[in-house]
Amino acid sequence: MKTALITTTINVPTVLALYRKLDPSVKFFVAADHKTPLEAYEFCGNISDCEIYSPERQKELGYECSELLGWNTDSRRNIALLEALKWGAELIISVDDDMLPIDFGTFVGFERLFKFQYNGLSFGIENKWFDAGAFTNPPAKQRGLPVDVEFFATAGFAVEAKIGAAQGVILGTPDTDAMTAITNKPSVTGVNQFLYDGFVVYPHAYSVCNSQFTAFRRELAPAFAQFYNHQGRNTDIFASALMRRIMRDRGLYTYFGPPMGFHARQPRPLFKDLKAEMYGLEHIAGFAEYLQRTPIEGNHSVVDDCRDLMANCPIFSDDLKAVAGAWYSDCESVL
Repeated sequence: MKTALITTTINVPTVLALYRKLDPSVKFFVAADHKTPLEAYEFCGNISDCEIYSPERQKELGYECSELLGWNTDSRRNIALLEALKWGAELIISVDDDMLPIDFGTFVGFERLFKFQYNGLSFGIENKWFDAGAFTNPPAKQRGLPVDVEFFATAGFAVEAKIGAAQGVILGTPDTDAMTAITNKPSVTGVNQFLYDGFVVYPHAYSVCNSQFTAFRRELAPAFAQFYNHQGRNTDIFASALMRRIMRDRGLYTYFGPPMGFHARQPRPLFKDLKAEMYGLEHIAGFAEYLQRTPIEGNHSVVDDCRDLMANCPIFSDDLKAVAGAWYSDCESVL
């Protein structure tokens, strides 16, 4: 299985030295930005099979979406994803530059999930919200979930399930919403047995995952695009909702569980995070409901399904739809 790790950074991504030690065969794709220091290029140049893309190099690639994505945002990760697809990646693992892998078998663990069928515990029920953050110790609500809904962890099981996307376990600073971070300041030191063993979420339930420590199949990559300038900090949450809708009609499941990583997040202005989450908090429930009720044409490609769902969504602006359209054209050029 050809596996790629993608990230974006405005720091020196020293954590890649650890990821490289875990598996010498995984190729790294790093999208730099205008704030990325020169030392980052020197560091990545000393890591085997690590491609780092300066802003100038990204412009030379000629992707339609590049300038529309904007600069100095996490959305530059989209370019790393396109390059990974062009390379031929079958499995893409998206990580942040402060996510430390603490499993020796991080890459093997993710790859096994996609090579073999899953038989085991499932959570979630149709048209109800599920929160994977309820399974950490202490519980830390998953970032991007609506603020005014009830969450259901109704248990069931899945047999011979095929995994489409998998979010690893995040210890340390959890990927929770700014309000939870401000009021509770949680630090995750462990998980309960269910998350430790891993489980899948019922495809018809409402659920989200992030881009911090998450793997997905090549064919689902068009749904993973992030549009920070239009959707704010929860842009990856919108992407995960779209991906789960695409997965639903293809019989694919979302997995939560090992491998494990430690989020060594540096202190940051939480009030700024809260403001950046407002668009998502206002619209994620409506977007999820729109996706749930909107049919998908049979025998369409993932790109076409994503293009139709985004273009017809009443929530999004014309500017967002324009950059999304450019992104889907770029995806067609590399898939």
